[in-house]
Amino acid sequence: MRLPTIDLNPKAAVLAALTSASLLATPALPALAAPTLDEVIVEVSETSYPIIKALSAPTFPAFTEKIGKLFLEIKPEKLGKIEELGIDVFNSVPDEKLNTFKGVVKEAFADLKTDSCTLVPLPPKSLADKFGAIATENVDAAKLKAFSQKWGPTISALAKTDEAICLPSVSNLDKLALAQAEIGRSFSPEESQRLASYATPTLKSVFTLPKLLPFVDDAKRLAPGATSVEKAAFQQAGKNVEKAANAEAQKAKLAALKARSAEIEAAKAAGKPVPAAAGAPAKPRSELEKEMAAEREKAAKAAAEKKAAAQEAELKRREELKEAEAARIAELKAKAKAIQDAKNK
Repeated sequence: MRLPTIDLNPKAAVLAALTSASLLATPALPALAAPTLDEVIVEVSETSYPIIKALSAPTFPAFTEKIGKLFLEIKPEKLGKIEELGIDVFNSVPDEKLNTFKGVVKEAFADLKTDSCTLVPLPPKSLADKFGAIATENVDAAKLKAFSQKWGPTISALAKTDEAICLPSVSNLDKLALAQAEIGRSFSPEESQRLASYATPTLKSVFTLPKLLPFVDDAKRLAPGATSVEKAAFQQAGKNVEKAANAEAQKAKLAALKARSAEIEAAKAAGKPVPAAAGAPAKPRSELEKEMAAEREKAAKAAAEKKAAAQEAELKRREELKEAEAARIAELKAKAKAIQDAKNK
């Protein structure tokens, strides 16, 4: 459940900134449609439910605190800049998109009370306070105020305490996941690019492999009550959503390039100067064609990977059905034999 764990103050803004057939035969599947991004987002949501529900109250906050300490190794002025750029991204969400998201959040948490719901642990408040202090010192106060005003009504709808948040039902979690994906799609590309350009090299310098390796075993102990099957399903869903997201991104980029090419052709046909692309200098036609060809190749590869993942999932499902049917038949035969043996006595 990747909801923004934020309050109406700087520490909250920081967490948002740092922070969705036949049983007996298996014929070829050339016409099998690859799942859409929304479909695999729902898959991630549903497979994550037992994992989230099983998060250990003492273990999860300690784990997030360890990760938080890595962030705090960044110089305050640089970390503050990352926070500010992240806040810019969240503040770029159009009001109509945010209003829709707020409605989904309110519905999901409407009947949940912290004294009776299933509680999921949150990162420790002390950690949020540390990030909040850095934000207060390094982030433009007007941006913090704008963030609180923009996101405050949504955050107030969350049923939570300082230590935990209520876990919505599976169906509501699915709705939240899809709504959050829409929020992500509505982020300003320019603000997102600015955040990525600044934060990526800084984070890579801190989150090195030697520092991250110890977290692998810690992560395995976060949800001790979840079964190995549930964990495997969640991991596979994560891979599927990554492939689907890549395919969607490549499709969108190719569409943008096609639109740009059409814009150039229209200008030439009208005898007008070729307009520069928004936020960038105009590119020669040959360079644009090369870029389009490269993007088509990437899009085709991403689509093939997504389709292969869908086929693999379908084959696995059919194999599981075959195994279940074989087990059922074996059980029936055993019962029939037991009945016959009883008659023969």
